Amino acid sequence: MHGREAGDSLQGMATRVLGSAQRAPLLACLVALVATFPAAPQDFDWKNELLNPIRAVLNFHYNRPFSTEITASVACLAERGDVCFGGDHEDERCLRAAPCRNPAAMRQFVGELERAVRRRPGDPYAVAQAAYGVARLGDPERALELAGRCEAAGWWCDLVLGMAHQRAGRSVEAGGHFLTGLLGADPELACRLTDITYLLDGRDLATYAALPCPGPERTEFEERFWWLSDPLLTRPGNDRWTEHLARSFELLLHERLRWAVDPDFRLDSGGVAALLRHMDEVTRRGPPDSWDHTGRWRSEEAARYQFTPASLVVDGVQALRYGLEATRWDEGYTPAEYGPVHAVPGQVARFRDADSLFLAVAADLTAAPLNPRETRFVASGGPTGPFAGLGLPRGDLHPSFTTRIEAAPMVVAVEAFDGHGGVSRMRAGVLPLGEGPLALSDPLVVDPGLPDLPATRAEAVRAMLPHAWIGSSDELVVYWEVYGLEKGMPLDVSVAIGREGAALVTRVLRSLTGRPDVPATVISWTEEASGPTHGMSLSLQVDALDEGRHQLTIEATGPDGASANSIRRFEVRGR
Repeated sequence: MHGREAGDSLQGMATRVLGSAQRAPLLACLVALVATFPAAPQDFDWKNELLNPIRAVLNFHYNRPFSTEITASVACLAERGDVCFGGDHEDERCLRAAPCRNPAAMRQFVGELERAVRRRPGDPYAVAQAAYGVARLGDPERALELAGRCEAAGWWCDLVLGMAHQRAGRSVEAGGHFLTGLLGADPELACRLTDITYLLDGRDLATYAALPCPGPERTEFEERFWWLSDPLLTRPGNDRWTEHLARSFELLLHERLRWAVDPDFRLDSGGVAALLRHMDEVTRRGPPDSWDHTGRWRSEEAARYQFTPASLVVDGVQALRYGLEATRWDEGYTPAEYGPVHAVPGQVARFRDADSLFLAVAADLTAAPLNPRETRFVASGGPTGPFAGLGLPRGDLHPSFTTRIEAAPMVVAVEAFDGHGGVSRMRAGVLPLGEGPLALSDPLVVDPGLPDLPATRAEAVRAMLPHAWIGSSDELVVYWEVYGLEKGMPLDVSVAIGREGAALVTRVLRSLTGRPDVPATVISWTEEASGPTHGMSLSLQVDALDEGRHQLTIEATGPDGASANSIRRFEVRGR
């Protein structure tokens, strides 16, 4: 089985996989499919230039003068959404107040694209350029209908359908088609479409650039990158990945379009430089949709959110952090199927539970202007790693809960949906606790208004704050556990609060062992372990701390000299 039949079969399997398991990442499905089916043979050379009739249609539309009756010009301004030639990249050549193709010219253009597909449904670029052109003009359903007429190589038709579905806001369907399309594509084309060079910086870029393509190491890097960049881990598929594939495929079509309507473009160094600039900006931020204040054609409206990690992928999940709001220099993407998207604060603490990791998780959904109707929790160990998920009580604006997961590097998230497209999310990376003879849990920040310090993990979890910040007039109350000692063994403990590496004066107000009210740079004491799991609580005075971010460091040392430490970063806010 090969060609279109193989593509149809693979597409059916991908759709079943995606539909049966919400948690299955798209790239993990790709790995499974690659292991099951051989790549389809190449049915045409994708490097070929456009042939008639599609070449003639594009030349007539883009190169005919504006002065003829059918193209009588009207005032055109791209920054208010007017379409000059065909939308997106092609309208960069329309300067301010340039003439537009009038509605009659646009209808004629679309009609000619459709006739080209009817005449040559087996011409790969005729179908692709027609679907691309109609989608740019704002008719994604018509573009889907044209893409469905494709009779070219099956893998190519899947790429066209993936692009059309993504333009129509159907990312799960797009993902299925892109998966099967990449399976049969020429390796050079697949490498081009999946390339993420423009989304990387620093050590990530250097690491990625050194990886050969095709190759398992590059595939593994990309899988990890897109796993971390998935906007919603509890939603089927990965629409940021499908958007990247759509952008990359459209850039290929845009390149062929420019070569067809401007034969000298390939030899023009300025044109090549402009094309490279387009590849950079479009890969990162999507097709241009507005003029900015500098007079450059950029994507602004459709690039509001930065879903890729602000931290480096090569640093691992322990360094995971996100800044959702994108600037014009960031990677950016606005989902068509949901939004707005809000980042909310939360708190995650790890405890040991035999060979598993016991997580205490909370999120502050009041930090977003949404009324959540559905809230979900997910812990994901990677594109093909362990996975855990559960639903949370409906309408709870400060959900807190515990769960046991495998002791492996994980991304954990709380995602809330308001039923109208609005989304709140809290996301963090967690590692297993230390494997040494002595280990500490994370310090858990609890409600400072408790009459008594929490004496057990259960009491602490019930009182945990949904965020890691406290008011400047509050106490910092924390609970943590020490593992690895036997009952009665002496345990040396030290506690310090620092900011940017500098220790500050700390005053212990309350502790389970009755520590005195003594100010010091570092507070130290010795107590006896209550057993293999030794719970501890402490209340610290923070009214002398400046507003801003601080770091609580707890260190424990056993009788044999083995030591371990744990850190909780928190913020002090004014009343």
